[in-house]
This record gives sequence, C-alpha cells and structure tokens, in this order.
Amino acid sequence: MRIDKYLGFAILWFATALSANSVEIIKVTEGANSVTQRYDLVLIVQQLQAEVRSLRGQVENQQYALDSLKAQQLEMYTDLDGRLGGSSFKKTTATESDSPTKALLSGDEQQDYSTAFAYIKSQELPQAEAAFHEYIKRHPKAKRVSNATYWLGEVNLAQGKLLESSQFFSKLLADFSTSAKVPDAMYKLGRVYQRMGKANEAIAIWQQLVDSHPDAAAATLARNALK
Repeated sequence: MRIDKYLGFAILWFATALSANSVEIIKVTEGANSVTQRYDLVLIVQQLQAEVRSLRGQVENQQYALDSLKAQQLEMYTDLDGRLGGSSFKKTTATESDSPTKALLSGDEQQDYSTAFAYIKSQELPQAEAAFHEYIKRHPKAKRVSNATYWLGEVNLAQGKLLESSQFFSKLLADFSTSAKVPDAMYKLGRVYQRMGKANEAIAIWQQLVDSHPDAAAATLARNALK
C-alpha cells in the first residue's frame, strides 16, 4: 500500500510539473517484489529531478536572453529619442524634394510605409511628414496607421511644431489604445507638454505611463524624467 502511495505521488508530481514535456519513464513491472518496485521508483524520481534541473537551466537562459533584449531595446530607444529630440536632422523644406511625395508612394501598403519611414532614417523631416500623411490617406485601415500617426507626432516635435505634435500623440492614445506605440506616445506627449511649459500635464502623463506600462522602455525614460 505504501509503495502504491509513493508511486501515485511521483506520477502526480510529474503530470503537474512537466505536463508539457515528454520524459521516458521506467515502468514498474506488475507482480514485481517490493525491492524491485522501490528500485524502479527511485529511478523514476531521479529522472524527474534531472528533467526539472534541465528545465530550470532553460528558463534561466531564456530569462537572460529576455533581459538582454530589453537592455538593447532601451539603448536603441534612448538613442532614437535623443536624435529626434536634438538638432541632428537636416533642416530641409518640402520643396527641396525633386519628386512629389505622391509619386514616390506605389500604392502597396508595405512599400509605402517603408518609403515614408526611409525619410525618417535619412533625417528629412518635411518629406517624412508629407509621406506619412499620404500613407494614412491611401491606407486608412492598415494596421500600421497607428505607427504612422506616432511618427507624425515625432516629426512635428522634431520640427518644433508642438501643437501639431501633441495632437498626433493624443490621437494615437485615443484611437489606438491597444497599439504597441502607446507607451512611446505617452512619453513623447509628456515631452511636448514639458516644452510647452505644461509641467503638471507632463508629470501626469509620465506617471500614468509608469503605472500602466511599467516594463516598457519608455517607462524607464519617464521614471528618469520624473526624478
């Protein structure tokens, strides 16, 4: 009876802790004597312990990889934030572009977004603004409309057009509340408020960001801004 209880406990433990993993288990032979059953049970437990140690190692490796990705994300976001908020962009005008924006957009949603974003990477703000406006006009139901709205907020902020920037960031928060760009938009809206002299509004949106998206890279920047 005690052997049955031990065996039942081992099987229950295995099914609960390792239900998503298959482990080759030594079967207890029916009719075997108690010594053999005890030996089989010991082997079962040893196998389970070895599997648990292996899974723990995998979890630790995955956690390390996740932490590394978060650190890289924060570094890249901080770098982008600094460049967009600084003076490193080319101060060009829309008339400096030889080809009209509409002619550069192909009508293909993915290609049009890439074309608009290329102006961000080449630091041509007026062209980027015009291209993202045209992208939204051509593809109003595309999934990346929320991203385009965010980048319109960014390019207007970088050009010093604070009112327009705040309107785009606020639109993203109101119309695309599930977008992955929400934390970034909240942080940047706080930056806009700060530059507009609205300190209380900036503090409020940053605190809201920290509370609602504590693990986001933008939340780390918000915490630093609140200090």
